[in-house]
Amino acid sequence: MTISASVQARWGHRVDGLIHTHAWTISAVVEGDPEAEKIHPADELEQALLSVVAPWQGKYLTNVDDGHWKGYTPMIWAREPTVEEITRQIWDQLVSTVPGLLEVSLEEAAEFDRCRVVTLRRR
Repeated sequence: MTISASVQARWGHRVDGLIHTHAWTISAVVEGDPEAEKIHPADELEQALLSVVAPWQGKYLTNVDDGHWKGYTPMIWAREPTVEEITRQIWDQLVSTVPGLLEVSLEEAAEFDRCRVVTLRRR
């Protein structure tokens, strides 16, 4: 049995030299015993997701410091913050604190007539 939770947030990132922002949907799926009364408290899962991305609010994620941009300050990462890399960072921060973590997804909002979703699943 699984339970999932999603939260919304907004931050920027610099990819391929372009700084831009998105509204994001961050989701996690937790797997548990099918006979369990409760797999994982949904409120706690939502709070865990919000805690991971809270430091990114008002920032743009980047591996090159371009200074302030449209009110956003840079947060320097070792690697370019592609959607794939951001998803890996979310997974890495959740996997040790969320028992039964099965999947993490990151979805860019369809603000520009397109949408990307990256999902990382436990093997």
